[in-house]
Amino acid sequence: MPMKGQFPTQFVLFRLANEEYAFDIGTIKEIQDLQQIAKVHRTPDYIEGVMNLRGKLVTVIDLRRRLGLLAKPPNASTKIVVIDAADAPVGFLVDEVTEVATILPEAVEPPPAIVAQGIEAAYVLGIAKYGERLITIIDPIKILDLSVEGDAKGGGTNG
Repeated sequence: MPMKGQFPTQFVLFRLANEEYAFDIGTIKEIQDLQQIAKVHRTPDYIEGVMNLRGKLVTVIDLRRRLGLLAKPPNASTKIVVIDAADAPVGFLVDEVTEVATILPEAVEPPPAIVAQGIEAAYVLGIAKYGERLITIIDPIKILDLSVEGDAKGGGTNG
């Protein structure tokens, strides 16, 4: 069943582990190469730290860890996808940004019922069929909302 309504068609595709994900291009402020990130102690383990972006502090979240995937050391392909959150910009550490793609609304299906019942239901907007690939479209703002709610219940710490 295709998704209806005001569904965006331009997405930034990125890779985490062997899976492809996408953010609506309208939510993205910029994409940065990996730079120096200062650790902030006593934060959940998925918070990588903070970075200075033209005089503004940006919280950097390791999206792999946030989604429950195995952590991986950054490499030359690692990028930081910066979005404008309610309080301040937030950066998501991703393995690599692969492309900007136009995905038509009719190519996007709602997530399967098993996904829609779990915590993923809060941030998975749909699964796109893009050529032979399946792309999970996620809402970065909802991931931040989950982070705030999850922290209240207790999370890991960096020290």
